[in-house]
Amino acid sequence: ISSTILLMVDKELLEILGELSESDLRRLQFLIDNKLNENVDKKKVSYRKKNIKCGKESCQSCPHGPYWYAEWSEDGIRKSKYLGKNIENNAK
Repeated sequence: ISSTILLMVDKELLEILGELSESDLRRLQFLIDNKLNENVDKKKVSYRKKNIKCGKESCQSCPHGPYWYAEWSEDGIRKSKYLGKNIENNAK
């Protein structure tokens, strides 16, 4: 592959990334981290919707959500990562 083609791909990726919201970037970061992390068994990552209480006594609309979370075990410890209010089916 020529270096010119690689530069074009990098430029296109940077342009696309520049258009993503912070929420989309965080979901993308999680998916990349999951792909690169050898300690996470990809077959055991589950995706779940949760309704979350905000903790404000005066809140009339609790619980809020649903919000998407990824959950997995790493070295025997249960972990979760907030993915956002919406998640596309291909992220599963």
